[in-house]
Amino acid sequence: MGVWRNVVVIQVPGDLQTWTTTWQFDAGGTCRQTVVTESLAEGFPRTTERACTFVVNGSDVAISFLGGGTLTFPFSFAGFSPDRLVLDGFEYQRQA
Repeated sequence: MGVWRNVVVIQVPGDLQTWTTTWQFDAGGTCRQTVVTESLAEGFPRTTERACTFVVNGSDVAISFLGGGTLTFPFSFAGFSPDRLVLDGFEYQRQA
């Protein structure tokens, strides 16, 4: 449970983009995904929020988004640290 954040910087022709993805997982099985995309060329951030529910099954988590769609991701903890969540191959840091 908790709030987890990953930041990816991508260079594309004529632009530099920062994608910040935050997952919030609650003990009751609800979650929220927030993605903030910032483009140097555009000069302003775009935010997408998706409410969801989740179920953990072994080393997989099934995330069902409200409004439709379910994704199943493998997850683990990098270096056995409770503050480093690896979700679908991307490492997220626990937020305070």
